[in-house]
Amino acid sequence: MWDLNIIFLAAIAGLFIIAFAGDIFSRLMPRPIHTSPNLRSKGAGKMFTARSLDIIHSDNTEYWIWVRPNDSRFTEVAELLKVWWLDIKARIKLKELLPKTKYTACLIFKTLPRSIGLDAFQEASISMGSLKQKKIVCLSPRVAVPLNVGLPVRRSDGWMELELGQFYCDDNINADQEVVVGLMETDNYNMKTGLIVGGLEVRPI
Repeated sequence: MWDLNIIFLAAIAGLFIIAFAGDIFSRLMPRPIHTSPNLRSKGAGKMFTARSLDIIHSDNTEYWIWVRPNDSRFTEVAELLKVWWLDIKARIKLKELLPKTKYTACLIFKTLPRSIGLDAFQEASISMGSLKQKKIVCLSPRVAVPLNVGLPVRRSDGWMELELGQFYCDDNINADQEVVVGLMETDNYNMKTGLIVGGLEVRPI
């Protein structure tokens, strides 16, 4: 016969091991970028969710769908099914940022193997008061491009980021002043598909 004290101690030890393993597992699992309902702080920077961006036709499931991927640090992303006009904008209140700080704004995205039309050049823009910046970028280059074309880089979390522009947040801003960051390709009228938008990150540089 087993001693009841031994059985009790063994059960307690087993529960402790299960709890300890569960804690270790939760620490090893990738953590989502928490964003609610539109924006949350990430250090001194900000991460805008895809849902908070102005994405043309994102309310039409013929063109975009909203998905909750299992393998993503984002809780929800926008997947492009097909559009001919690509237009994505973020509106950022300067009062939410640090004064006397220069920022970079980057689109966080992925492309699917079946993507089409994303190798065409896009126009990135920054607009803030009298500041108007524009530059040419490419989400998914498939051939060599000119040196003045902005290209994406791979992040440590597996996503890609494409810098859309930079701006300076001074300490004399109006409470309602905002910076508008945009990515657009509407001239070629070629079909585009296979883009997954995670969000837009604004961080000090």
